Amino acid sequence: MRAEVRTTLRVGLALIVVAFVTRAVVGNWAAIRQSAASLRPDWVGLLAASACIATGYAILIAAWRLLLRRWNSPLGVRDATRIWFVSSLGKYVPGKVWTIGAMAVLAKEAGASPIAATGSSIIMQLVNIAAGFAVVAVAGAGDVLATNPLLQTASWIALGVTVIGLALGPQLLTWAVGTATRVLRRPPVLMPTISRGTLLVVFAANAAAWVAYGIGFGLFWNALLGRGGGVSMAALAVYTASYLIGFLAIFAPGGIGVREAALAGLLISLRLATPADAALLAAASRIWLTVVEILPGLVFLPGTSLRRRTSISTPDGPAA
Repeated sequence: MRAEVRTTLRVGLALIVVAFVTRAVVGNWAAIRQSAASLRPDWVGLLAASACIATGYAILIAAWRLLLRRWNSPLGVRDATRIWFVSSLGKYVPGKVWTIGAMAVLAKEAGASPIAATGSSIIMQLVNIAAGFAVVAVAGAGDVLATNPLLQTASWIALGVTVIGLALGPQLLTWAVGTATRVLRRPPVLMPTISRGTLLVVFAANAAAWVAYGIGFGLFWNALLGRGGGVSMAALAVYTASYLIGFLAIFAPGGIGVREAALAGLLISLRLATPADAALLAAASRIWLTVVEILPGLVFLPGTSLRRRTSISTPDGPAA
């Protein structure tokens, strides 16, 4: 693909993403304007919250690179970070396959195997969902799950499936990836040898990323409103649960609308926030998380093509 065509496609993707994000902001603007006049946000707290989210991203990128190494297709930190953030823009376009497709294309440009990028991305998504439900099951074992029997059932089932998956390991993973590739209409993926230890590390990394996100959301909550939130199991549970609900809503790009409704509903039903505070927090957190997530991708997107790896490389990057 010619460089001019790639640049045009990237700019087009950026415009599409900005359009969807703008629509989400406009849709929530009335609630934001109504409640924001009296806000005196703690900017240090907002920076700390953003740092937690960035830490979660770093953990996930490290886990993805581990899978790529097991696939004998390592990427350096710089290339992997760029691919991760640019491909993540795809979640703001309707459909759930754009991220995986973008990873494959960008990995090929970087000199890595597109099959390895696709397969490892599918594994990461499956493990991430399982880890998220496990976090909800543990963090929301009390009031959070008690108010939502469907979410409670899904969380405990996911936790049980995760335990079985970690115990049986590669056999179930091969079946799960094969099923996912058929559902997503992707080419069959040649599975590498992935040990139970590697799966356990990847699962732990995803769980740690969810915890980092939950802490970041709690800090954002407290920094924005000056009350509630903080480092708490409730903040971790409601954030993770609402994010998963939004992610699983296939029709909603980036979970826009669905995640906010779920978050506000949980906050109100658990009496963690008033309806006004819940609406403001849901709308403001969407804008905050979207900016934190898409800004790096938009910065990377218009750049030149990724450096192709030399024929000799290390897991930490191309050799000199």
